[in-house]
Parts: sequence; structure tokens; C-alpha cells
Amino acid sequence: MAAVQLRSTADLATNLATCRELGERAADDSARLIVLPECFPFVGNGEREKLAIAEDLDHGGPILGMLRDLATRRGTWVIGGGMPEVVPGDPDRAYNTAVVIAPDGSLAARYRKIHLFDVDIPGTTLKESAATCAGDRRVTVEIDGAKIGLSICYDVRFPELYRALVKQDGAEVLLVPAAFTAHTGAAHWHLLLRARAVEDQAYVVAAAQWGQHNAKRASYGHSLVIDPWGTVIGEQPEGDGVVIATLDGATVEKRRTQMPCLSHAVLWK
Repeated sequence: MAAVQLRSTADLATNLATCRELGERAADDSARLIVLPECFPFVGNGEREKLAIAEDLDHGGPILGMLRDLATRRGTWVIGGGMPEVVPGDPDRAYNTAVVIAPDGSLAARYRKIHLFDVDIPGTTLKESAATCAGDRRVTVEIDGAKIGLSICYDVRFPELYRALVKQDGAEVLLVPAAFTAHTGAAHWHLLLRARAVEDQAYVVAAAQWGQHNAKRASYGHSLVIDPWGTVIGEQPEGDGVVIATLDGATVEKRRTQMPCLSHAVLWK
């Protein structure tokens, strides 16, 4: 698989061209699954700007078109880690949606971000809910025999989501595409992602945005692939690039057998 890292701006065409270029690079390295970060098509100066490029996934547009073209031409699975999706009947908000495109170009799954990033702390003030509608269900998808659990960015701070994806839905791989802020990323990014891998004994794949998007917003970078023991097996600290890693189901099974935490875990109601 490949975790793609880039620095998106408010220029949709340029962002999509960069995604295509990095996706091609990943495919050249034999990636069977290519994961793009949250906000891969667009990062504006304010939350409402994304509404102008939101797409109806039943009809598509340039964003979905790029993903489908990459998937079909290269025969790969492509996951757009977070794009604006039209909310029927609500022109003031969009879903933040991760879309899963199969090698035949079909929309295999969509996950709408459940936890919205509304914070006001030193160095970071954002209110995602001002122009975003929250999702309300977990989503997993099977790719080449592996059950993959979907999430987006701020979701990583809510371990109960991942425990349910693993224990109830059977996920072996957890995806966390993100545009994690530079301020909070320096403090918590590695810690949170490694914790999710260790406590759920699953691979964690985190494709990330990096660098200064505009005068108001900067992302931490450090795209990561982490194994079920919590070991970082691939990382791109900064700059555009691709992290390539091979995920092995036998490793998941081995760790879960050696330390059967999941069989001891209780899902509280």
C-alpha cells in the first residue's frame, strides 16, 4: 500500500494534478492500495470555501473523476481520504467524506467523518461544523482479503470508534487520512496513532497533509504506517511524497494470538 503526502491549497486543479502525479508514483512502486490524505482536493482560507467544489457522489465531478481515472488506468484501489460531498437539501454544509474507489472505477464505499474538529486552543482555532455535516455510521471495506476500517483525522482522538471497527466489524487495518494541525501534531500525532495500533492490534495507515497551506493554516505532515506492535515501519516527515509498505495479515494474527487483548476487551454500552 501507499500513503500519499502533499500540501493542498485553494487551487483545485493543481491539487488534483499533484495527487495524480503522486498516485502514479505509488502505482509505479507496485502499490495495490493508494491512500490520499484528508482535504486532498482543496484547503481554503475558511471552511465555507469548500462548498463551491463539493460533489454529488452519485454523479461525480473533477475530484471523483481523477480518483476513478487513476484507479482504472493503474488497476489499483484508491482512497480519497477526505473530500467535500454535497448534503442533499443543505447548501450551507458538506460532508467530509473518504471515498473508496475499486480498480474498475466503482464507488466501493464512502465514510462520512463522524467527529468534527471544533477547537479554540493556543495556536489553533477551527470550527469544522460551521460548514460540515457529521456522519453517523462506521464503515469498513474489504480489499484483497483484508478488512479495512475507515476514519478521518480528528476521529483518532476517540478510541471507542476504532475498538468497534476492530472488535465488532473485524478490521485488521485502520486508515487515518488527515490534515492534522502543526500545533497539535507536534504534541500528539505519533502518540495517538501508535496507541490506536497497539490497543487494537492492527496496522494503522495515516496519509497526511504537510506544511503551510495559507496564512491561517499549517499541517504537521509525518505520514505514517504503523504495525500492530506499534512500530513505525514507514514515515514521510515533510514534503510531497509517498510511503510504501507491505501489510501482512499473518502479523496481525500473530500479535493478536500472542497477546489476546481483544478477546478480553469489553464493549461498554
